[in-house]
Amino acid sequence: MPGGLIAGFPELVAEIEGVNSVSVITSVTMHLASSHRADGSVVDQPPARFVIPLHGATVDADGLELVFALPRVGPDEIVLGEDSAALRRLAVGDSMTFETGATLTVGAIVPEDRMAGYEAIATDPTKFDDSRAEARAMLVLYEDSPVRLELEIAPRLRELDPDVLFAVRERSNSADRGGLVVRSQIFIKQVFGEFAYRPTSGGQFVIDPAWVNENIVDTNIPLLGRARCHKFTTEILTNIMQDLIDNGLSDVIEQRRFAGCWNPRYIAGSARLSRHSFGAAVDINFFNPLDGGPGSPVNPELLNRMYAAGMTSGHVWTNADPGHFEYFGFPEAE
Repeated sequence: MPGGLIAGFPELVAEIEGVNSVSVITSVTMHLASSHRADGSVVDQPPARFVIPLHGATVDADGLELVFALPRVGPDEIVLGEDSAALRRLAVGDSMTFETGATLTVGAIVPEDRMAGYEAIATDPTKFDDSRAEARAMLVLYEDSPVRLELEIAPRLRELDPDVLFAVRERSNSADRGGLVVRSQIFIKQVFGEFAYRPTSGGQFVIDPAWVNENIVDTNIPLLGRARCHKFTTEILTNIMQDLIDNGLSDVIEQRRFAGCWNPRYIAGSARLSRHSFGAAVDINFFNPLDGGPGSPVNPELLNRMYAAGMTSGHVWTNADPGHFEYFGFPEAE
């Protein structure tokens, strides 16, 4: 549920025939303050007053074992995916200390496809700042198909809240945010680099200037105008816009509806990092009609070029965001 699980929903699903297990999964932005090898030597140490944000989750031990197929770990341990462990340069037995003061030992490192897109998973939510936690998804062990489960849920859910958005998907490595149309944060970090940051106010934060200087460029992009983006995104957009110009399709873009690229902030109303904070997302033809014509965010000429370059469109999300494009890296674009 993009807006968060509503009261009574887990209990509703648990009563459906064929459902054998229900575990609420709480997404949490974990603030890593430092990490150490088992011998005590420092691995990660962000600059003073900065922390490294991880897209993590907490779930009960049953959820770890039955649905994630992960090993059971204790309340003072944490599970990492192989990609996350490689980025962290950590092994089983090493430790991670968070902004709350909690120190967790790496209890297991597992294949990435068993992590549902999360960088780290723990069982004790009290180890993390609950103001950065959101219960938006559940892990359900079900005997039939996702389609059948959705059909079972829909009429029951209408009695709780007829307007709430929800979706049922098979477990995948794309986490709980957008099914097969949004990449995991660990993937984005691998492509765009990882930063340390310092939250401020109003859903904004300050990113380590060293990362900004290395990755964010301020340049003029054809048809869009002046923009600050990640250098990789800038290259993608420049090529797309120049191709539109070369093919006499400049009217596909309405420059005054270009709403920017790099913006160090959370997703609106949440504590999750926006792809804009990496400079990996861009808003084009924002708030314009969805008629597919010139200036539309769903214009076929624009969509085709974006997809070919590895950019997916927010108009296909459960909680649709037309005009928002972010890097996905489709196989044909890699």
